[in-house]
Amino acid sequence: KCDFTVFGIPCHTTTVTCKDDQLCAIIRGRAGNTPSSSPKNCVDKGKCHTNDTSSFAGITYSTSYECCEGEFCNSAAGTGAQLSLAAGLAMLGAWLAQGL
Repeated sequence: KCDFTVFGIPCHTTTVTCKDDQLCAIIRGRAGNTPSSSPKNCVDKGKCHTNDTSSFAGITYSTSYECCEGEFCNSAAGTGAQLSLAAGLAMLGAWLAQGL
């Protein structure tokens, strides 16, 4: 879960478990033609792969819901970051072993 982020700036994430009728999602928001936010959270399955549009003060706001299934599937730091950390630690260990 990531409540709020703008222009691709990373935000503080927390781990949540979605309910049975929900999936993990990246929720992309736009104000006019400008991307405004991309929070991550659980959403009802019925919202998956849909778009919402509303207007306020003459600006059109649109929201799209990109859903996925599986643990940490909407996380940019999922298994890729864990594998990179493991590879880095292995390389450090090999380097230190050469010095002995």
